[in-house]
Amino acid sequence: MTALVATIVVVSSTLLVGVWGVRHARTTSTFLVANRSVHPVMNAFAVCGEYLSAGSYLGLAGLVVIFGVDILWLPVGWTAGYVFLLLFVAAPLRRFGAYTIPEFAEGRLGSRRLRVVSACFVLVISVMYLLPQMKGAGVVLQQLVGAPYWVGVFLIGTVVAIGLSTGGMRSITFIQAFQFVLIAVGVVVPLALLGWGSDEALVPTATDQPPAFDQATQVTYPRDVVLSLDQPTTVIVVDASGTGEALEIGPGRFEVTGGTELRWSAGTPVPHVSDLEPTAEDEWAVPFLGSDLAGGHPLYFAFSALVASALGTMGLPHVLVRFYTNPDGNTARRTTVWVLALLGPYYSLIPLYSLFARQATPEVLSTGDTEVVSLVVTDTLLSGGFGEAATAVIAAGAVAAMLSTSAGLLISVAGALSHDFTTGGVPQFRRAAWAGAAVAMLLGLIAQPFDISIMVSWAFAVAASSFCPLLILGIWWSGLTERGALAAMLVGGSSATLAILWAMVSGPQSGWAEALTSAPAAWSVPLAVGVAVIVSRLDPMKVDDVHQTMAVMHLPDHRLAVEG
Repeated sequence: MTALVATIVVVSSTLLVGVWGVRHARTTSTFLVANRSVHPVMNAFAVCGEYLSAGSYLGLAGLVVIFGVDILWLPVGWTAGYVFLLLFVAAPLRRFGAYTIPEFAEGRLGSRRLRVVSACFVLVISVMYLLPQMKGAGVVLQQLVGAPYWVGVFLIGTVVAIGLSTGGMRSITFIQAFQFVLIAVGVVVPLALLGWGSDEALVPTATDQPPAFDQATQVTYPRDVVLSLDQPTTVIVVDASGTGEALEIGPGRFEVTGGTELRWSAGTPVPHVSDLEPTAEDEWAVPFLGSDLAGGHPLYFAFSALVASALGTMGLPHVLVRFYTNPDGNTARRTTVWVLALLGPYYSLIPLYSLFARQATPEVLSTGDTEVVSLVVTDTLLSGGFGEAATAVIAAGAVAAMLSTSAGLLISVAGALSHDFTTGGVPQFRRAAWAGAAVAMLLGLIAQPFDISIMVSWAFAVAASSFCPLLILGIWWSGLTERGALAAMLVGGSSATLAILWAMVSGPQSGWAEALTSAPAAWSVPLAVGVAVIVSRLDPMKVDDVHQTMAVMHLPDHRLAVEG
């Protein structure tokens, strides 16, 4: 009940701030870039609010529970991406002065068709990133109050569309900054309560066996699952009276109907959902030993994850547009420094939930609830006021994360539809926000089978393969041409997108086939950069006034003010 109240408070406050923003939102500049007047600290909080998505807040801990510390290459890359933004992108991009990334592409290279292609990739990346937010909303409300999956999807989509269509970027900035505070509290407070109220020892055991129940454990299965057992075992099927009958099962697959309660004996290896293969304990805490990652190639996974997450950060449209809201290039850099200071502690704390869950609540591997391990852990290890408080703040943080990230992504979608494909101004922006939300909600209904963090990593891979080459080469190499940029985006972005779609629809694979399709950034990014350089070198049509454009991006702000 407390968690439900916290959820209602977060949703209500989001709607109130959005409605409040109506009186300040009248122009395109207000809706898209908040009049370029956001303070660096406020902007940093807002960046973190929209960047720390359901994948960071929920999915990351769940993936670490399954695969171990190899997954931590993802947050390393997510944080390192802001170092690259600080060094290479933030200030020049802000000095250029466009409203959107497609507008930057057209202004830098003088190509309308490049702007249209860029806008298409904005839509692809934003929708791919919206899907895990929709799924997170569905599974969180399902876990908290037993609501059907679709209720959470439509609730988050509707609330974000209302806030965005009424107040635009100006009101969303305040909402996202406030929601980052909720996200941070949702991580820190439950961990403090777990440390205070739990006796669990946080020391991984060194055994080559999969996780096992350390005591007799009764598990309720909320939905139909197919379990995989490596050895025969005896389980008790519990009936309504609390008793039950023993059943011999395994090895192999065992189907469990939703609503069934099973009691597992102490020492029984935890049966896992059939499409998961959790890492053994001796490999779980050691890098490069997670045998099921990327088709059994954990070293390749680590490299590709770093490329996708670090370089993909530079290509995320909803992150990049934030730097247009700063007054100038110097404040854009200061925003990035603040973001780094805020992200580091956050990502350092998230894996602690995984450590608690791996040892204290291994049944999440059996039910498939790995994406809500923080809620499961606090429900299991804390009782009374501690438990209610922890669940409430986690729920508030989860809802805030999904609302904040969804709002940033929908701004990118609405900006592309209203400013890059057409020039309809504020009315068109509002209609585009609702259209984008509708598409995200419909696609969110079919995203349930896919892991939240995996979907996020796919969005990063496409962003790294399309926008990263455009930005880095467009900002730092005067030799980039329209054809070179267009070829790079089409080859890099399309190859990454097709590889990911193949991984989604082709079913389970193994070996290098799975590695190259499920984690394509390691080859798609170099391919895009190589294509851009080669095509630009061979292209006889060079960009006019390129040196003047480069000067605008690279001269210090005070020089630009004097010379302007």
